[in-house]
Amino acid sequence: ITGFSYEQSVRPFTMLEKKTKKGLPVPMNTVMKAKAKKGDTSIKVKNAAQYHVNTELLVGADNVKGNEIRRIKSIKGDTISFVRPLLHDHPVGDIVTVEFVRSRLWADADVGTVFWHDHAFGATTWPHGGFGTLVVEPVGSTYHDPKTGKLVRSGPIADIHTVEPVGYGVNNSFREMVVQVHDTVPHTVNIVTAGNPPGQPIEVALEAGKTVSFMMPEKIMMTPMPFLNGGTHTTGSGLNFRAEPIAQRLAVNPDASKIFSSIEHGDPDTPLVRAYLGDTVVFRLLHTLMNETMTWTLSGHTFLSERYAGDANRKNSMHIGIAERYDLVVPTAGGPRLQPGDYIHFNGRSSKFSEGGWGILRVLEKETADLKPLPAGYSGRNEIPKPLPVCPEEAPVKSFNVVAMDFPGMSFNPSAPESIEIDFERTIELRNPDAKIYVLEEEVTKVAGDYHPMPLTIRANVGDCIKVNLKNKMKESRASFSAISLAFNPQDSLGANVGNNPGEQTIAPGESKT
Repeated sequence: ITGFSYEQSVRPFTMLEKKTKKGLPVPMNTVMKAKAKKGDTSIKVKNAAQYHVNTELLVGADNVKGNEIRRIKSIKGDTISFVRPLLHDHPVGDIVTVEFVRSRLWADADVGTVFWHDHAFGATTWPHGGFGTLVVEPVGSTYHDPKTGKLVRSGPIADIHTVEPVGYGVNNSFREMVVQVHDTVPHTVNIVTAGNPPGQPIEVALEAGKTVSFMMPEKIMMTPMPFLNGGTHTTGSGLNFRAEPIAQRLAVNPDASKIFSSIEHGDPDTPLVRAYLGDTVVFRLLHTLMNETMTWTLSGHTFLSERYAGDANRKNSMHIGIAERYDLVVPTAGGPRLQPGDYIHFNGRSSKFSEGGWGILRVLEKETADLKPLPAGYSGRNEIPKPLPVCPEEAPVKSFNVVAMDFPGMSFNPSAPESIEIDFERTIELRNPDAKIYVLEEEVTKVAGDYHPMPLTIRANVGDCIKVNLKNKMKESRASFSAISLAFNPQDSLGANVGNNPGEQTIAPGESKT
């Protein structure tokens, strides 16, 4: 917003006098000389002469719960009369000003997620949270706290009560989470050492990142993903300006197989969305910052890439660029086979994931006192449906024997050098001395020779039931296997120990699991 017309100028409303001769004139602010009550049609201020009839004033600029805008009807001395009475009480000293911006928007269609932000000093204000989201819901909707059922006006998680469409073939109330992915948040950056000059002190990373808009914290943790390389540090991330950094969890418990376990660490600090089996869940995905493209991935569930297009691609992961947004409708919590449990969702960019950009979708099969059921609406569901077998009884079964093994010295590109220098003695590493791979059991001998393996690819037909028998032949690391875009039971086949899911889903060297 540019210009200095009264409804566009935004200068400090607390500035009541000018102490220097240079620069712009003092902002047109004043304070109330006498208190005013709800219903009054006039106020007394210290400096009324600077205003004129028909100007709109913001009364109570620093009164968060009681500020309001009123149009001037007349001015007599220090008394300003308004066209309409006040809606709130105002104490002596309440600030009155014309230094405000008021935007009027008309939600003329179901446009879903809308991004708004500071565009004047974005590089400075965005990393501090200078942005937000407006969600346009289906006509006639009401918004409720999932725990109490009370009406709410804001927040990343809400229950939306409606009988109108929200996606192709979906006409009913739904759970909703606004997923704001972002970069450039210095408080969650990690130190990167791979590809940097040996012995480079951590202070170099601190100094390399400090700018006016990116104030590095004094203490930075090492990246939990040591293979990351090509820079001195990551750029920081999270979800909805909340984060659950993996490095911090490993500092509490170094067992990497437990990093997503709520049983071990408690629930992550990122927003937790809960639903009952069969509920519709809508994720309003928005990229809110300014440097890196990302992907957002949801395990065990799928959505249409364009929610009203029945022939759109069905996905469980969405690539998203700066300021892009998607409205992703999951028709049934628990997936197509209605499986209860905790499902992980996460930023698929490795550095963002490790910085804390992940969370949990908790799908419950029994009612709990602190989660209100959704209205049945047109869905006709008046009770929680029962889980189905993961595989239908008549489904053909395809089995694969897969081995997890060490593959030291893997080259990402046999035709390229082991490393490429970028600048200042930093390099991008194209060889991984600690690589680990999946391979079919019958091909282990082949891979142990001179054969250069490619990522494991196995095939199945629509409707097949897939069984993977995993064996861990690594020397030290635990192993697991995830196929998170398919239907599975998250309590035994997610491939990671997530949330409150019971049992152990990883295997130690020498162990096997189906």
